[in-house]
Amino acid sequence: MTPYYQSWNHSSHAQWATCNDCHVPQDNIISKYAFKAKDGLYHAAVFTINGEPQVIRPRDESYGVIMDNCIRCHTQLNTEFVNTGMISYCDVQEGKGKACWDCHTQVPHSKISNLSSSPNAIVPLPASPVPEWLKKRMNKN
Repeated sequence: MTPYYQSWNHSSHAQWATCNDCHVPQDNIISKYAFKAKDGLYHAAVFTINGEPQVIRPRDESYGVIMDNCIRCHTQLNTEFVNTGMISYCDVQEGKGKACWDCHTQVPHSKISNLSSSPNAIVPLPASPVPEWLKKRMNKN
């Protein structure tokens, strides 16, 4: 998940949204925790057996959640699209329209296509486990 985390971390969404803000239902606490339990169990099983696919895509039930959360945060923008007739959420739900990410392909995860790629990802190095006294001694030699 590092490439996905890093791409989000370098996006404008990092200032305003966490992973759960986009990937978990926000309509009520029951659906939120039911989804987290089901999805969390799936992810725990997949990551435990190291069975995650090389290209991570949302599962079918996640698409609607993500789309609803785009709409929830970007209500004014979406209202303008609906009012001008450029897009209808009902059409999208029925498979007749486009989802937000069909046009906004790099939001918020940039050009990531698989777990091996990390474009523009700067992963901070962990603190050195070598004690200071040993570093000083090594530098003297």
